[in-house]
Amino acid sequence: MPQKNTKLTLFIAEEQQILREAYQTFFVPHPQIEVVGSSGDTDVVSLTKAVMSLQPKVLLLGIKILQPDSVEKLHALREAWPETAIVLLSAYYDVKGITALRKFSTGASVGCAYLLKHTIDTVDQLTQVIFSVSERRIILDPTVMEGLITDTETTGSFLNDLSPRELEVLSWMSKGYRNSTIAEILCLEPKTVERHINNIYSKLGHIPASKDQRVHSITLYLRGTGQLPDDEWNDEF
Repeated sequence: MPQKNTKLTLFIAEEQQILREAYQTFFVPHPQIEVVGSSGDTDVVSLTKAVMSLQPKVLLLGIKILQPDSVEKLHALREAWPETAIVLLSAYYDVKGITALRKFSTGASVGCAYLLKHTIDTVDQLTQVIFSVSERRIILDPTVMEGLITDTETTGSFLNDLSPRELEVLSWMSKGYRNSTIAEILCLEPKTVERHINNIYSKLGHIPASKDQRVHSITLYLRGTGQLPDDEWNDEF
């Protein structure tokens, strides 16, 4: 969260007018967010000019479909102004787009997030994502996680065994959030979150007694989604 008396600056670029206006309605009066601009034009040239001129802390970018050229747009934005974190929302995606996005997120020096629009349940959830990327965190939509999971035998089998909700809980665990905070973000009862976490642990299989279950499951998640480099993975195991 921003420090007291400071606001997180946000630029909104959303192709769909109804969503753009909805974001503005919520975020403009937000006490901790300053909307420095908004646009329905997501052309890379227009976006680059806006980001370089306004220098927002976070760019909320909404598009219809995630494709490789969408990720090329993100690369151009990062090159033009690398200090801006990005929250990318799309209605649909294709496999090539996800593959390109994985490479983009792996090389990120600032926070970034990719979410499918229909999986966002509340504006509070989206707000939490915005603050998280401003703190250099990486967030990936659990419903497209399968397309990001590597072929690593142990990692892939573990993540493939998890339900979409378990993947979602694990993704928030990997960001360092406590169970109570995860429950608030996902609008769940704390006991429900604990049950999902216990299910995650039960699917880990046998692990050495010297390893912490939470750390081990998070490490597998980060490795499987390409957020943990191979050398760090080898050091862990």
